[in-house]
Amino acid sequence: MIDTYYREMGTETVYINSILGLYRTLKRIWNRNIVVVSDNWYVRGIASCLNIMTAIATKTQLAAEQYFAMKDALLLLAMKNIPVYYYNRIGLEKAGFVYSDSAQNRMKNHLNFPLMYEKMEQYEDDLKELFGELYSKEYLTEIGRIPQVIEKGNEYRHEDFASKYVNVIEGQRVVCYQPEIYKRTIHVYGRCGAFGYAVEDKNSLPSQIQLQLNNNGIIDIRVVNHGLWGGEDEYLEHNFLNDCVGYKEGDIILFYMMHIDKRLLRHWEEAGVKYKEITHEWHEYPEAKWCFYDKPGHMNHIGYQHVAEIITADLIKQDFAGKSVDKALFADFNSEYLKAYLKKNNNSDFYKEINDYTASIQKEYPLTGDIKECGSIVMNCNPFTKGHRYLIEYAAKQVDRLYIFVVKEDKSFFKYEDRFEMVKQGTADLENVVVVSSGKFIISSLTFPEYFMKDYVKEKNFDVSMDVETFCKHIAPPLQIKKRFAGEEPFDPVTLNYNENMRRILPKYGMEFCEIPRLALDEKRVINATEVRRLLKKRDFDTIKEYVPETTVRILREKY
Repeated sequence: MIDTYYREMGTETVYINSILGLYRTLKRIWNRNIVVVSDNWYVRGIASCLNIMTAIATKTQLAAEQYFAMKDALLLLAMKNIPVYYYNRIGLEKAGFVYSDSAQNRMKNHLNFPLMYEKMEQYEDDLKELFGELYSKEYLTEIGRIPQVIEKGNEYRHEDFASKYVNVIEGQRVVCYQPEIYKRTIHVYGRCGAFGYAVEDKNSLPSQIQLQLNNNGIIDIRVVNHGLWGGEDEYLEHNFLNDCVGYKEGDIILFYMMHIDKRLLRHWEEAGVKYKEITHEWHEYPEAKWCFYDKPGHMNHIGYQHVAEIITADLIKQDFAGKSVDKALFADFNSEYLKAYLKKNNNSDFYKEINDYTASIQKEYPLTGDIKECGSIVMNCNPFTKGHRYLIEYAAKQVDRLYIFVVKEDKSFFKYEDRFEMVKQGTADLENVVVVSSGKFIISSLTFPEYFMKDYVKEKNFDVSMDVETFCKHIAPPLQIKKRFAGEEPFDPVTLNYNENMRRILPKYGMEFCEIPRLALDEKRVINATEVRRLLKKRDFDTIKEYVPETTVRILREKY
């Protein structure tokens, strides 16, 4: 694969691991238009001294695997009529463009935002120019708080984060101005330019594209930010390769990245990518003389607004259509490289851990022959109430086994250990009920972070499909779960949204969603855990007894 990869790039390779092998090869063939690929640094060192290109074998293998998988992915999207656009990230204007004195100074001294952020007082004049009326030390402090890029599950993503100006949900930065109802989605991939370099959510490139679409009367398209600030290109390609198989007709893929190698571009364009160089067009704006940090690609909010105007205008001009692809390329196409890549990389820690998680449940609670159908309920139980007990009793009658997944995240009023014990003791008499931990795969910071950020997401309708689909694909099948039960939610919009997503997604995986009305004490009072927590603060155990089982009362008295 490495040899074929370099051949398509117009270069021959020699894979050698020993110095003797290098000597024999060079004695036989003195050709400098080759790449010596080896994991032996002595070999690479000698080749470099001879002015021969060198490469590390392990890294080249990954590059080759991603290259061929990308070709497959692009052809797959072309077959689905999914357009792919590539807009290069803005670079230096080469035709004698004159930048402002301040911009030239920033370029000369490599004054990027992180550097100036650490020394705000020293670079105050530059920061005031770039941020304008937004400038204040407090504002910059908030803007500079960027969550790290980490590997979670089978993807690279930013850590979930909530602040006034920078918010990341399920690894993706929040895009503002999104329509509530949409028919199509634009997926934006890129590094800091896509994520939003030193700008708040509403001024990132994806948010500005969304705003431009809305302003042009196009209100049926949603924009999603897949950007990684600090992520490598190989991370972005890896994420895209994992995402691409799930994209459907009507979706639009948009890359905003550095100039692509012309040899790669040739193959990408053959597979349907529409490439556009936008550096010159961006420099026609007067603000281009100064609206950036150490280089034009690292720009302020005004620069992103202009990039969004250029890209949106081009998308509208193209009518969001894909590039025509030679149908002969589809004849024997079976996406073998993409499948091989996904198969190899799906054996990640995430999938190993989730398999271990379900295996441990199966080991502790074997599925015997008399268990034909299983159901499940996911509960936080903060604390365990008579309402929870009522829901469990109802569901337990509908199935042979009922799994109760207690949310493990310790971000509630009551500790996980105490909540788990409340459920365990409160259901001990129900023979077909199994109480287990949700682990980090069900309603967790990994799969459903907005559940623990309710103060921020109360007014928003976020996509929680990752959590539901993880359950459907990886947890329900080995545990033979065919039904998922949930209590009706009249108060909390986040949980209401989650229930609506279950109602929509579960049937796609052959599962039934059952929503049960809440238990009421009387016409005016519905049992809910929030009221119990309020009563607990007042130490009103007499009233608490009306809401919770005796087992919960004992734990509350003992520990709280």
